Amino acid sequence: MNNLSSEKEKRKFPRIPKEVAVNIKKLAYPLQEGPGERGTGKNIGENGICFSTPTSYEPKTMLSLEIKLTGWQHHKKNVSSMLDPLATTAPLTAIAEVIWSKKLSGGRGYEVGVKFVDIYEDDYKALKKHLDRVV
Repeated sequence: MNNLSSEKEKRKFPRIPKEVAVNIKKLAYPLQEGPGERGTGKNIGENGICFSTPTSYEPKTMLSLEIKLTGWQHHKKNVSSMLDPLATTAPLTAIAEVIWSKKLSGGRGYEVGVKFVDIYEDDYKALKKHLDRVV
């Protein structure tokens, strides 16, 4: 059995191939200032995301993520999303735990797999609806 099929078997929720911009901040004291590190999402599911980044992160490291996933906001059903036109372009924000990190071939950074640990309930519901419609 190859590594890819064993990874798929461990997942409860499928991942959707999706290239998205990800802003990453390590949650550690003292808190990181500034915009954070840029990454590129490879795939996303309702319980996590895989992205590439110049930095390696150890398993169990906690990260704050801003994921620029176009269209997910349209599935939100709250008043602020109806009144604020910027709410439809806001990134998906989540706290995530690093599950694995591996060096990319050619030495051009790392691929990191994380699971979402904290995400606003309305945002989570909107993400699930968005991913259901993409499949």
